[in-house]
Amino acid sequence: MKAISLGLRGRIAELKQFGWSGRFRGTFLSIVVGVIAGLGAILFEELLRQALHYFLFLSTGFKEPLQGSEAAAVSALASVRSWLFLVIPTLGGLAAGLLVFFTAPEAEGHGTDAMIDAFHRRGGHIRKRVPLVKILASAITIGSGGSAGKEGPIAQIGAGFGSVLATILRLRPRDRRILVLAGASGGIGAIFHAPLGAALFAPEVLYRGTDFESDAILPCIISSIVASSIFDQYFGRQALFFPGPVDFSVIELPAYALFGMVCAGVGYVYIKVFYGSRDRVFRPVRIPKMLKPALGGFLLGLTALLCPPIMDGGYGWIQAAMEGKIFWGTMLLLVFMKIAATSCTISSGGSGGVFGPSVFMGAMLGGAFGFLGHGLAPQYVVHPSSFVVVGIGGFFAGVAKVPVSSIIMACEMCGNYALLVPLMLVSALSTLALGKTGLYEKQTGSRLTSPAHMGEFAEQILEQLEVRQAVTLRPVTQIRESTPFHELLKIVTASQELHFPVVNGDGKMTGILSLNDIRQVMLEEGIGDLIVAKDVATPNVVCVFLDESLKSALQKMIQIDVDELPVVCRQAPDSIITMISKRDIISHYYERSRSLL
Repeated sequence: MKAISLGLRGRIAELKQFGWSGRFRGTFLSIVVGVIAGLGAILFEELLRQALHYFLFLSTGFKEPLQGSEAAAVSALASVRSWLFLVIPTLGGLAAGLLVFFTAPEAEGHGTDAMIDAFHRRGGHIRKRVPLVKILASAITIGSGGSAGKEGPIAQIGAGFGSVLATILRLRPRDRRILVLAGASGGIGAIFHAPLGAALFAPEVLYRGTDFESDAILPCIISSIVASSIFDQYFGRQALFFPGPVDFSVIELPAYALFGMVCAGVGYVYIKVFYGSRDRVFRPVRIPKMLKPALGGFLLGLTALLCPPIMDGGYGWIQAAMEGKIFWGTMLLLVFMKIAATSCTISSGGSGGVFGPSVFMGAMLGGAFGFLGHGLAPQYVVHPSSFVVVGIGGFFAGVAKVPVSSIIMACEMCGNYALLVPLMLVSALSTLALGKTGLYEKQTGSRLTSPAHMGEFAEQILEQLEVRQAVTLRPVTQIRESTPFHELLKIVTASQELHFPVVNGDGKMTGILSLNDIRQVMLEEGIGDLIVAKDVATPNVVCVFLDESLKSALQKMIQIDVDELPVVCRQAPDSIITMISKRDIISHYYERSRSLL
């Protein structure tokens, strides 16, 4: 690793000699991250397929229906049960829990939240071992039947490599954060066959509000294109779901509006159950933390005995719902059983994402709403299977606060943009109705409240504020140039001030002295009685003007390493008005920033 690091840094140095600008550097690094994210997605997908085959299919006979399966075959697969449903998820949870606990504790839970936290609060830092641990732990969790998604693991895999690459090249925190997002976008875009949606997902999911991390969009697009191309070259280019011919009519829009509110209501239940299970069920249990995923796996197994389709990602069952081969009542039951199963798997500390289960819930909720609505009012719900597709994007948009990327990802995963209008309607209503309630705890309200951007916004605020707004007019102890040193000592010791302007006979400022200046003279024996204030003072005083920005004033203090400066007006630059300190600037900044929040 050290040799690779030195080699990469050497190449970077060579490229800089030829004028390798930040723009081209960012493009090149986005491509590199995309390559690794694509290869990581292939590795994770293969591990997951093998785990499902050996853990579940060979031992229990459980598998998901294929596209075009007959309704009877779908029903038969849904009825497969085995007492091993209790054992395999429990053992899978135990193995994943031990792996995570002893190697990388931050790899537990849904990885997207970890990526968001790394962006906002850790300067984009993700430990090198986390991506590998996340791959293995998630493949074990999901492969043993855990109800979790692929986006969390693959987001942390791509983001982790972006962080490692930034560390090797010693990039700035801002560049590191962008590479983290690019890596996450590449992995998600590849594994879900949704490059554009994923390129917008990572910059959008950081915030609960309507903000985007706009600087990262282009790198995310580049990384997502590269990763998706590599993944598609290996597995073949195809959509994730095949809904067939879907359409909508204007008369159905009121039904879609109602469905948007239903998505918000069920999404609220999902979020509350998900975190309620963690806080009120698993955390209070007095067993070692590493064993809690095994407990979650056992509870999942009990749920699976009642309802087998809730295991794994459930994409085969979503396809069956699109084809109308599952009864609407069964689909409604699957929504709430999936909520329980996902809460058992991830809230207990299991490793996996929440996007996959949310897609399942949204699809089943849409199918239940659409087919029930078609039976009750066929004139208002004309295309029931279309609600399955709309549910995929609309439900996740609300719970994750990602309305824009959810719309596009739903279209890309289904290879169909015919339902763009109802998707927009349902996603917007679901997001608005849920308000601040969201599935990702580490999101911030906006860029303004993100620790990652605090410094940037501080500069912007200070740039807009003037010195006159921050200073308090107070008397300033002024010392005449001719003041003997022994009198100077009396004045200074009787004052609480730190800096003292020195003025001439006309009251014009000619210098300034500080306690450090006086202390240096005091150490020189025998000269104290021979000098006056003018001899001690620093000439060419650096001042700030009343109409100068606080940013400029603070920069002057930093440049000459002082804590306060004299304030003057431009018309009389040698007549001191008052003093301004760093404390004055900081206090006024916090007052102003609180009013903006």
